[in-house]
Amino acid sequence: MNWIDSVTTSLLDKNLDGLWARQQAVTDNIANFETPGYKTKTVSFENQLRAQIAQDGTTGEKIVGIEGVQPSVTEAKDEMFRADGNGVDLEQQNIELARTQLNYYYSISEIADAFARLKTAIKGT
Repeated sequence: MNWIDSVTTSLLDKNLDGLWARQQAVTDNIANFETPGYKTKTVSFENQLRAQIAQDGTTGEKIVGIEGVQPSVTEAKDEMFRADGNGVDLEQQNIELARTQLNYYYSISEIADAFARLKTAIKGT
């Protein structure tokens, strides 16, 4: 752990990793919209992050816990939207892509703000 590590920056960093994995899964789903037998992929990580934040412990222990969180990718086994076995709901995937992009941009903005505050504290201006 170095001097700029904090629970907030670790959380935002891991959030970006999860959102990146989700964006990749959603774009795979959209690209395979017409592939017979393709099953929708979903990515989850938020509950794992919540659990790490809720745990008691020192800041260092929380940071290590947060850094250990890995996005979980699952395939929907029983979901079918077409007769050829394809499980992609294109409208839902486009909504999920837009939501993920907005969350990603928000997280980037929060990281920039955290470092701007740190810069202000260092410079004293």
